[in-house]
Amino acid sequence: KTIKNRIYFGPHGTMFADKDYIMDDRYVEYLRARAKGGAGLIIAGMMTVMENARDFAGIQEIHDKRVVPMLRKLAEAVHNEGATVLVQLCHTGRESDPELSRLPAWSPSAIPSCAMFRDVPKEMEEEDIHEVVRAFKRAASFIKEAGLDGVEIHGGSGYLPQQFMSSITNIRTDEYGGSLENRLRFPMEVIDAARNAMGNNLILGIRLSGDDFIPGGNGIDDYKEIARQFEATGKIDFIHVGGPFYEGIYGLGMGMQVPLGFYTPHAVGFKEVVDLPVLNDFRINDPVQGEKILADGQGDMVGMIRALIADPELPNKAMEGRLEEIRSCIACDQGCIGRVFKGKSMTCLQNATVGLEQKIGTLAPVSAKKKVLIVGGGPAGMETARVARLRGHEVILYEKEKKLGGQVNIAVKAPGRAEFGGITRYLVKQMELLGVKVNLGVTATSELVAKENPDAVVIATGSNPFKPTIPGADQSNVVSVRDVFLKLVSVGEKVAIIDGGEAHWPCCSAAEYLAERGRQVEIITPLLFVGMELASTADLMPFYLRVRAKGVEFSPNMLLLGISGNTLTVFDIYAGVTSKKEGINTIVLAAGNRADDKLYKELKGKVKELHRVGDCVSPRRALEAIYEGYNLGRIL
Repeated sequence: KTIKNRIYFGPHGTMFADKDYIMDDRYVEYLRARAKGGAGLIIAGMMTVMENARDFAGIQEIHDKRVVPMLRKLAEAVHNEGATVLVQLCHTGRESDPELSRLPAWSPSAIPSCAMFRDVPKEMEEEDIHEVVRAFKRAASFIKEAGLDGVEIHGGSGYLPQQFMSSITNIRTDEYGGSLENRLRFPMEVIDAARNAMGNNLILGIRLSGDDFIPGGNGIDDYKEIARQFEATGKIDFIHVGGPFYEGIYGLGMGMQVPLGFYTPHAVGFKEVVDLPVLNDFRINDPVQGEKILADGQGDMVGMIRALIADPELPNKAMEGRLEEIRSCIACDQGCIGRVFKGKSMTCLQNATVGLEQKIGTLAPVSAKKKVLIVGGGPAGMETARVARLRGHEVILYEKEKKLGGQVNIAVKAPGRAEFGGITRYLVKQMELLGVKVNLGVTATSELVAKENPDAVVIATGSNPFKPTIPGADQSNVVSVRDVFLKLVSVGEKVAIIDGGEAHWPCCSAAEYLAERGRQVEIITPLLFVGMELASTADLMPFYLRVRAKGVEFSPNMLLLGISGNTLTVFDIYAGVTSKKEGINTIVLAAGNRADDKLYKELKGKVKELHRVGDCVSPRRALEAIYEGYNLGRIL
């Protein structure tokens, strides 16, 4: 089968499923949008082939024939947009959540994962293995019946096929363990079953890790041999580079600190030993990068999952030469991985319509044009301006700083966080292209608003750092994270960073930033561990590796009671003990922000139509700011 281009939208968790774990209309429309945007291949899923493979409450399953009508709907939707569509089939093995299915997890050996659910799995009996093989065959038959183009078997991410392949998780002594031939027996049987169910006219591929990223596990040379043996069956049509076990350092996520094209060496390794097409995935963010990968022979197709989540129209924009109009993935993982790992349906910081394509994806032209005045040029203000202008309103924006971007301009100063600037790059370009009248370096006042005489006013003035009312908080050596990154203060040799409970990037980035500059840094948090919120986006382990190597000390479970000169009084929440930390030169408060709503309150009741959006409603993250801006722009 010929695919129209070499961009594919790969499989990933979305939580777009109904209460019976069957994909829903949200998912169909979500994938339709990516096909319409120009992706040549859509790989839906992952979809689990048995009930005991559930890992999250919104996972999609494909073990019941009730799924066939929705699969047929998906095939029609994607085919109508000119794209090819496969479904990734999976059994999670020991990475399943027994609390969801009320069934034991299965694995080749009774070795628990230490990544997520950590239950000791049942060591699979031979009849269990045969049952799983039949489940893959049944699922593949549903794919054929529904009119899709084929199947990808998930053999990566530490799921069941990889658990059989790796001697880390497979210590069996029967015909399914020991030698490589035996460890490949189960995935080979799955390949045979899927091919027999579909016949020779549909596509069959396998996703394969290039490294377990666990000491003693398989490395690239092992997986090159495995890829060669899969090709030798004559039943596989492509190899898709996949991620490692979840325990591996990069097993769960691909944040900003992970190099672009991170798994490209694995794709190159596979291409050295197989003639099959090799699909290169992970941290391929823009078409220029993708084109270079193809030109350099580092893959036969490029997967742009998060890039197409952020901008479904990326392929079309690239083909039309509109590269500056692409809304880039910034690898923040807040809306995608970060929500899925919390059991919530996926969205995207950059793209508020993700999963809501049917409801809010189409912008209606205005019936009556308004003059809209927006105060504040951060993400919320600019997104409101963008959408309102697209709908046909006249939009005027005032920003007190000499540069648009708001707090994004601070966030990009943190180590490894430069990609966050993709928010501003896109929105600033949109202001220019759409003709939004931007006034920089002007502090908007109620008098200015009255002079402009707008039909609607939107206040997007953001928020300011919060200083808690504890003894000593007003000392000159007590500063905010914002002060540090803007270099408004001098920072001493020994630094304590006080996490007020937010446990996110402001606190963590400040620690890394100062440690890189030779300071002795200690993070004090009332929470169970430092950087708790980084766990949901899989940034925690890489962050720990970086800052611990720089000597950053962690003090969890500690509540700051007061500051006196260079001494902190802290309370150990669980020990119930008060102690002193002495010799601290600079105290950096990461206590969150409070809304800057002064102008909003001044204007309330004095203008025809008044709205506020983003942090000046309630300080949160850019994810919520852009979502609110989009939705406000829709209704103005």
